[in-house]
Amino acid sequence: MNFDTVQALWAHHMNEPFPEGLRWIDAPSGESVSALDAYIAGCVTTYLSGQGRLDSRRRQILNDCAAELTAVLPLVLKVTRPYVARLIQIAELATDQT
Repeated sequence: MNFDTVQALWAHHMNEPFPEGLRWIDAPSGESVSALDAYIAGCVTTYLSGQGRLDSRRRQILNDCAAELTAVLPLVLKVTRPYVARLIQIAELATDQT
């Protein structure tokens, strides 16, 4: 079930500090990775508090953030890729894209 997986991944994600190496990387839209992380955090918090329900606006935000982070993934250092990949996975699961 996506909800349980998102909940577990998010709990793991929240226990990790934001990687210093991502602080100065921007996505193609010009948004920083840290901003995309924050947008996802807001949407995932709503998703979890709503027991898996998400409005269309937040669903679109997650879709957009996942696309932006996917474009950035090849540019980040190998050590920070798991952090970015997990954000993408969470966004996709919360929007039923996987």
